[in-house]
Amino acid sequence: MSLYTEFSTLFPYLQSVRKLKNYLSFDLSIPNTWKLPKKFVDEEKIMEQDSKISGHRLISFVTEISEDAVEKNTDNIQNIIKYNLEREEKDRLFQVKVAELKSIFEKQSLSKLKNLSFELKTEKIELEDEEESVGVTSELVREGEE
Repeated sequence: MSLYTEFSTLFPYLQSVRKLKNYLSFDLSIPNTWKLPKKFVDEEKIMEQDSKISGHRLISFVTEISEDAVEKNTDNIQNIIKYNLEREEKDRLFQVKVAELKSIFEKQSLSKLKNLSFELKTEKIELEDEEESVGVTSELVREGEE
């Protein structure tokens, strides 16, 4: 696998890669709203620095120079990016669904809205950030019988 392919997901966020004696530092500029899930971060090997970009954090992910350590570090960084991009997409989807529901409430009569029901299908799912699991994975909104 080429270095370009390996780093392609990092490029929008990667500010620099530095060699510090026997360590590599991957410096990433990420939005302030992004989270760093504990399962992807070794708190002893990251450092936040002052960011010159408004609304962003500059985080250095430091690792020993070895194939396994560098691979684990880049995998963790890629997982952090994937996790946060998914969170952003979920937030956008949530906003769309709220707007759709608001439209239903604006257009329907009160009597019809009183019969509106939500059917939730449950399955056990795993959540990130050591959260407890919740049983809801999908939902269906429909008008109830009058």
